[in-house]
Parts: sequence; C-alpha cells; structure tokens
Amino acid sequence: MDLKTEQELVLVLHGVGTPHDGVSGIESLFWLSRWAFSGLLEAIAAKQQIANFRTVITFDDGNMSDVTIALPELVKLDLKAIFFVCAARIGAPKYLDRVALAELIAAGMEIGTHGMNHRDWRKLTGAELDSEVLDARLRIEDACAKPVTKAAIPFGSYDRRVLQRLRREPFKCVYTSDRGMAKSQQWLKTRTAADRTWENAQIERLLFSDASLMTRLYRNTARLYKILR
Repeated sequence: MDLKTEQELVLVLHGVGTPHDGVSGIESLFWLSRWAFSGLLEAIAAKQQIANFRTVITFDDGNMSDVTIALPELVKLDLKAIFFVCAARIGAPKYLDRVALAELIAAGMEIGTHGMNHRDWRKLTGAELDSEVLDARLRIEDACAKPVTKAAIPFGSYDRRVLQRLRREPFKCVYTSDRGMAKSQQWLKTRTAADRTWENAQIERLLFSDASLMTRLYRNTARLYKILR
C-alpha cells in the first residue's frame, strides 16, 4: 500500500454511555449510547477491509468511559484508538487516572494531548499557550511514562500563531475538528465529530460514500482560512 496516498477518515468521540455531571449540555451531544457506539465500531471494522483507506478512531477529554465502556468494545473488534486527554483532569473524579491510562496503553492504545484545561488556544497569551502545549505534554508523558507525539486542538480553534507554537513541539501530527478526509502523511489532520444524532444509515453514508465536490471545496477553503489568519 502506498502510504502517501492513503486516505483517512478520522472520527472524534467524547464519551460513551450516559454523560456524567461534569459534562455540559452542549458537550453531551457528542456522547454516544452504548448501542450506537457498538454499531459504529462494527461498521468501521467492515470498512477496514477496503484497501487504501482507513478509519482512525479518536477520543477527546479523557472521560472514564473511555476505559470502562469504549476499551472493551475496541478490544473485542481488534480496533485501536488515540485518546487525547486534558492534563489537569488526570485523576479527577470521572476522568482517566494513571491506572486507567496504563490500561489503555497495555491494550495497544495511544495517548495524546488535548491541552491542560480544555481552553480555546486562540484566546490565550503566549505564556498560557505554553502551559497548554508544553506543560500539558510533559505532565501527560509523566503520567504515561511514554512520549506524547500527537495533539488534538480543543474546540478545533486554531490560527497561524497556534500552529507555529505546535510546530515547536515533537508532534508527529496535530488533529483539528474540521470535517473531511485526511491523508496519512499530513501533519495537520481533519476530524469528523460523532454525535448522538447519528443513525446506522448516516454511519454507512459517512464510511462508504465520498463527500460532494462543493462540500470538499468549502471545507478546504475554511481550513485554509484558519491556517492563514
């Protein structure tokens, strides 16, 4: 397989099951039921058989449901995922702790950074951004005893300054919340957020159908604006 031309559909999930009381009303939209999550994974497992295309599963925020609900389902279907955690939440009630992180790593999952306190990086001073990017990475590496080489931008909010700061870190790739397909060799990768409104028919369209030309042009233009602003 020519990895230079491999397409990736990167999905981002935030939690599975019933959202805990620390999840805001808006954020709860991006939690999937156990039933919907199982159906999504089964569709992904089927799609993985198609050459020159893969689906990448990611989780943001570091909720405990990542290990109590999502991990067993991933292991059952021999699927891997990247878990982007907020450093300041490690060990907090209802969020992943060091033991849970170790369990994810032992199962072959990858841990990335989602910053320190889940803040909008575009609105921060230089020192605050350093804390979200550098200090968070170091704290997560300490908790995992492994290098952190991937980052997910909170709220998908970025600009040229944020990207320049991220490039000073040893990140192999950085994930946004822009929708659309990514390429395996890209440094800045788009993701599509899964939410509780998804049904089987929508999952099938997403995994097995290409977006229209106009949709792709719109998404590419929006990403270019963010990169240059």
